[in-house]
Amino acid sequence: MRSLYFIFIILLLGILRCGDSGLSSILGEEASEAGFAYVAKLGPNSAALSWNCSGPAKGNVYSEVGMISDPSSLKTHWIELKYLRPNTEYNAIVTCGSQTILEGKSLRFKTWISNDPPKTRGIWIVGGIGSTAVPVAEIDLFDPVTGIWYPSITSVPTPRVYASILSHKSKIYVIGGMELISGVYTSSSKVEVYDPYLDIWESKASLPFGSQGAVSGSVGDEIYILSGSNSTDMTNGPVFNTILKFYPELGTNGQWISYSSASTIFSRVDMAGCAIDGTIFYSGGRTYNTGSANASTDGFVPPANTTTSFGEPSLVESKHGGVGLCINPSSQDPFPADGVWFAVIGGSTGSGNVFQPATFILPTNKTEFYQLGSGVFTSGPTLPSSLYYPAAQTSYETRQIFVFGGASAINVPEDSVYYLDSGNPILSAWSLHPKTMPRRRYGHKAIRIDR
Repeated sequence: MRSLYFIFIILLLGILRCGDSGLSSILGEEASEAGFAYVAKLGPNSAALSWNCSGPAKGNVYSEVGMISDPSSLKTHWIELKYLRPNTEYNAIVTCGSQTILEGKSLRFKTWISNDPPKTRGIWIVGGIGSTAVPVAEIDLFDPVTGIWYPSITSVPTPRVYASILSHKSKIYVIGGMELISGVYTSSSKVEVYDPYLDIWESKASLPFGSQGAVSGSVGDEIYILSGSNSTDMTNGPVFNTILKFYPELGTNGQWISYSSASTIFSRVDMAGCAIDGTIFYSGGRTYNTGSANASTDGFVPPANTTTSFGEPSLVESKHGGVGLCINPSSQDPFPADGVWFAVIGGSTGSGNVFQPATFILPTNKTEFYQLGSGVFTSGPTLPSSLYYPAAQTSYETRQIFVFGGASAINVPEDSVYYLDSGNPILSAWSLHPKTMPRRRYGHKAIRIDR
C-alpha cells in the first residue's frame, strides 16, 4: 500500500510540476539537473539526503513523507527527512530547479533498527572453546567500521560448544551443542535467544533431541537444522536425512517439528554451511562412522524439501571444521553489484576421528570460494596461519571479509583477526588486523544480526 501511494503522489506531483515548468522559465528559474546523490546520514527515524545540481538552483525532495524544498539557489543541497519509521524501506526523488519528478534522481534506503549502529553493522562473536578448554560464555562485538571491540557485551546463559548459532529476524539463536557437566561434555537440546536491542535473553522450546556439529539456516519465518550428531561419539547418534524445523513465533516458546528430507543429505558432522536466498549450502565435514574428511558440497531447499539439482561443486581439499561464509550483498549495501559467494575457510584435513571435540586435527590455511553459477570452487589466497574451526563474516560497509580466531593446533586457540577484500576475494590477499579478539577461541561463530 505504501508503494502504491508513493507512485500516485509521484504521478500527481509530476503532472503539477509539468504544468508550471513554463511559468518557472518565464520567472527566470535556471534549468538545472540533479547529479550525484546519496544518503549522507541515516538513523532509525531520519535520513539526510545530499545531491549536486549542474548549476545553482533550488532543490526538492519527494518521498512518502511528502515534499520538502530548499529555496536557496545552490549547486549542492542537503535536506533531512524526519519522523520516519525504524527498519523501513523508503523511496525518495531529488530534483533541481524546474526539473520534474520523472527527471530527478531516485534514492532508495532503509532506516536503522535502532540508534546503536554498531549492533546492526557489527559482527557478533558467539560460542566456541577458549584457552581453558571449556565453553566460552562471553559474547564479543566487533565494529569493522571503527575497528572497535565491545568485549563481553553479554553472555550465553548456558555456555555450549558446537551449537547451531545463527541470526534470525535480528535475534541471536544458540541451539543445541554440547554442555560441559561435571567435566564431561553432554549433548544439549537447549535453545536460548538473545535480543540485542532489548538486551534480553529468553529460553525457547527445546529440540526434539540433542544436536551438535550440525548445519543451520534462517529461511523465511523458520529456522532449519540438518545433519550433525546427537552424541559426542558420532557413531552413536548420527542424523540421517532428518530436518529439524523451528517456528519461533508459534505459541509462547515456539515449536519444533522433525521430518525426513525427500533426498539424501550427507550424514556428517562439522560441515561448513550457511544460507543464501533460501538455500542452505553445506560442504566438507566428517563422515559419521569413519571420521573421514570430505570435499563434496550440496544445498537444501526447504520449500521443496529436497537438495539442489545444480550439481554443487566439490572442494579442492577435503576438510572438516572449516567455516562456511555466505557473501550476499543487498541492494542497500554500498557495493550491491559485488558477487554472491559461498566460501569455505580453514578447517582440518585430518581423518579417522569420530569424537567431539576432536582429539586429532591437521589445520589448513586453504580458502576456497564458489561464486554461485560458476560451477566450481576456486582456491583463494592462503591464510597467514593454518586454522581449525575459525569464524568468518563479511562487512559490507567496509567491503571486507574477516576471519576470527581458530585453533592452530589441538586445543590451542588463537585471537588473531585477518581481513580480505570482498569485492575481489580470489585476487586479494589476507592482512593482519591490528586489533586482536578480546579472548582466544575456536569452534565459534561470527554473525551479523541484519542478515
